[in-house]
Amino acid sequence: MGSWKSPTIKSSHTVLICPASPTAPDERHLALTNLDRNETRIFTPAILLYAAPANLDLQTVVASLKESLRKTLVEYYPFAGRFTKGEDGLEEVLCNDAGAFFTEAVVEETLEEIGGFEGCVMLSGMEAAGLRSMGFHSLDEYEEIPPLVIQVTSFKCQSIALAVNWYHMVCDGFAGMTFLKAWSELARGLPITSLPDHRRHLLAARVPPQPLGEVPTGFELLSAKPEEQESVADSEVDEKKPCKKVEFILSEKDIKQLKKQASGAFTSGECISAHLWKLVTKARGLSREDTTTIFTVVDARKRIKDFPLNYFGNCVFARRSDCTVGDVLDRPLGHLAQLIHDSVSGVTDEYVRSVVDYIEVTGASNLAWSRQRITTHNLQPTFWRRRQIILQQRWEYSVHLLHKHMDNQHLKFSIVTYLSRFLIVMEH
Repeated sequence: MGSWKSPTIKSSHTVLICPASPTAPDERHLALTNLDRNETRIFTPAILLYAAPANLDLQTVVASLKESLRKTLVEYYPFAGRFTKGEDGLEEVLCNDAGAFFTEAVVEETLEEIGGFEGCVMLSGMEAAGLRSMGFHSLDEYEEIPPLVIQVTSFKCQSIALAVNWYHMVCDGFAGMTFLKAWSELARGLPITSLPDHRRHLLAARVPPQPLGEVPTGFELLSAKPEEQESVADSEVDEKKPCKKVEFILSEKDIKQLKKQASGAFTSGECISAHLWKLVTKARGLSREDTTTIFTVVDARKRIKDFPLNYFGNCVFARRSDCTVGDVLDRPLGHLAQLIHDSVSGVTDEYVRSVVDYIEVTGASNLAWSRQRITTHNLQPTFWRRRQIILQQRWEYSVHLLHKHMDNQHLKFSIVTYLSRFLIVMEH
């Protein structure tokens, strides 16, 4: 991990940004689906870095961001509400137009002086919203939780960092990225190309519920609340395995070579994951008889019959593939790609409905993704396909999610490892 320093805050100001017009849908209390309730109680963070806007002062930039955010929240109104408990004691989103937390900060250092992306992690805006900067956030600790927290930070070099954090129980990464895309479109005076679909009843349990088997594939039972189990596991591993960031580039030729080597009808993601599985397992120097697991996050929107691709909520599943260390090292790439492919293919319409029904029958408090038990023997690649997120036509778009920009001659992959989880940003 590269060197970085805590930024020196020169000034900071926090406000609430409400929708440009009252939203107040027919049902102001947005009920969570069973898939929402089973998600981890964390915020998903995204950090976007921009080069200094030409001929624009910070006040103009911030004013533009606020105004376009107000317009965006009219369509993405759950982000302007509050995550809380309803009269029935169940968690829900109160769509009351309370507003998203928006912090404007100025630091004394340049972006380079604080260590680039690593230093920006401290500029999330979470503490200004009354929340811990990282870790778990549940209603056992907070009376209510704002689903959206944003901070805009200006550096001495005039570069700008935009930190956007959304609560995972409100929506998954796919929905969060569509929000960012919609915000960027409105900021440039364009219409939103894909409006969010808030019909959460589309993931309601069947009547009567028809779960398949006992515990759905990819899940496991817990003896306590998932967040308590995760918190313990997180702290135990965190002390031993600090966050590390590694970047590498795979050219289009490299990826074609991987797919040729796998010699099957596999996706680029499956081949890259298989390749990464081999590399990481070899680097760890594990016993050949041990079992290693790779987890794949699957967006199920395209796998559910007659389901909207712009669904706003949680609709992702973690699938696991197991193999001995010896086989990972010795078997051809195609074998590992096939294991991953078979696991991902298991996310079907019937599987999704069965998981929803299982949670309906048994409850979500004692069920967790198997991926939460990530250890030094396992890994989880998560692919984020880079979307064009430009907040002003005059802004030079330079960074998305992780680190410094590169040319467009290749597909690029930035990887952050944390507790053996991998975030892979695919750029065109």
